[in-house]
This record gives sequence, structure tokens and C-alpha cells, in this order.
Amino acid sequence: MTPGTPGTPDRTDEPVLFAESGTRPWILVFGPALAAVGIGLDSLAPGGAAVGLWLGVGLLVFLYTLVLVRSRRRFRRVELTPSVLVQGTSSLPMSQVTSLRPAEEEHHGLRVLGDGPVVPRRCRPVVLRLSDGTRAVAWANDGPALRRALTDLLTARSS
Repeated sequence: MTPGTPGTPDRTDEPVLFAESGTRPWILVFGPALAAVGIGLDSLAPGGAAVGLWLGVGLLVFLYTLVLVRSRRRFRRVELTPSVLVQGTSSLPMSQVTSLRPAEEEHHGLRVLGDGPVVPRRCRPVVLRLSDGTRAVAWANDGPALRRALTDLLTARSS
């Protein structure tokens, strides 16, 4: 959901209470660094460096990591504002969230927010109680921080 898209609220003026981008972009440096180290080490060998080969390897690794970074930043993104909780490419209006369930509550078998059928690997679940009486599972790498931000938002909303 992007600001200015027809049928979606413009959230540019809302404060972001919690955000995770999905991955760090510095991982893209790995391919060029691999090529530079390969050229440097290969130049010490008899016969000199195979510069074209190492540049090709660096480019392939860079392109592969570029695809991974872009997809993780799209599907593993978490953003909480006072009006909406964004998980991946889907969003949940905060008006539908009534409370949080205990941290140790079992979350298997519940609807997972976002784009997948399960909580992503290495993410911590946060079980939400929705206004229709159902439960749903939000998730973040830093689950306790998302829980604190949701708790603060729900407390501020109720007072």
C-alpha cells in the first residue's frame, strides 16, 4: 500500500511507531567484495589474475543478492502506525485490533498476517485479538519491541 494509491489512506503524516525493513542493504556489497578479494588473491598466483572471470562471479553474486534483498524488503517488511499494521504486502487497520494475547499463547493454526501461511523464520509471533472475535498472528524479527509498540498504541487509544 503506497501513499497516493486510489482507495488507500495517505499515511505520510502519521508517525511510524515500529518499523523493520526486512533486511539490510549492505549485504549487496558481498558480490563486489568477493570479486575484489578474488582478483587480489589470484594476482599473487603464477600467471596473473583472471579479472574477467572474477568480475563475472562478482556480478552474478551481486545480482543474486539483489533479488534476495528486494524480495525480503518487500515481503518481510513490518510497519506500525496509529492507523495500520503493515506485514509484507498486506495491511491490517488498527481499528480492527482490540487487544493482545499473552506472549506465551500458542499461535499454531491461527491466521498469520502477511503473505505466507506461517510466521517467517527467525521472526517472533505476536497474537492479536480482532474486533470480530478471531485471533491473528503478527510477526517481527524483534517481536517484543512490536508487542511493546502495539501495547502502547492500544493503551493510548483506550484512554
